[in-house]
Amino acid sequence: MKTLLSLTVMLIAVLCLNLNQTSGQDYDISEDTLDFGGVQIGSSETDVITITNNDIYDIIIFDYSINNDPSNVFSLVSNPINVGIGTNGSYDVEVEFTPSTDDYYEAELEIYIRTFYGDITEVITLIGNSTSYDDPCDLVDDIRQFYRDSLADGTLDGTGSGKRARRRERALRCRLRAISYLCRHGYFCYASWVTQSAIKRTDGLGCPRDFVAGSNLEALNNDLILLNVLLQN
Repeated sequence: MKTLLSLTVMLIAVLCLNLNQTSGQDYDISEDTLDFGGVQIGSSETDVITITNNDIYDIIIFDYSINNDPSNVFSLVSNPINVGIGTNGSYDVEVEFTPSTDDYYEAELEIYIRTFYGDITEVITLIGNSTSYDDPCDLVDDIRQFYRDSLADGTLDGTGSGKRARRRERALRCRLRAISYLCRHGYFCYASWVTQSAIKRTDGLGCPRDFVAGSNLEALNNDLILLNVLLQN
């Protein structure tokens, strides 16, 4: 009877241990998306994903792959193959973005991790824009011309009607002129602040009330986001 009771207790203990193990390895991934922003064509930008092991068992990064990157603009600086990470240890996976043409890029980095409980695949989204501009003042000039042309052909217009619409389109025009002035006088921090205000009014979300609407709204918003990246660099 005692033997049967002991075996039952041991069986319950083993089952409980197995139930605990199904929760998987305890580790952290610092990022699920790396956004490199705007990078000049021919230049490179790097960013890091940190993998931290919080478990009592070691983990191993045994392989990786970069998918949906036909232009091969994303690469890994290090070669994280068969890299072991012990308890409370960490490893930095350094990713490099080198745009080859003027375009928007998005790919996926898959990191294959071997744990005590089984193999796991972590997917990191990689995003980057390229730009041929090395001077934000030049980009401001092009944005201002694009805005004027879009207003003229009707692909952008002030939201609302009548005087309200005209006031809103003039308000954005004044912001663009102010950004140009601040850039040319070297006040990049203030120019970035005004650019952020313009971005909020061209994102189509209506909060605060958008200054413009139309089929070219997304293109204008993307240009302003790229400008802000250049200003902050």
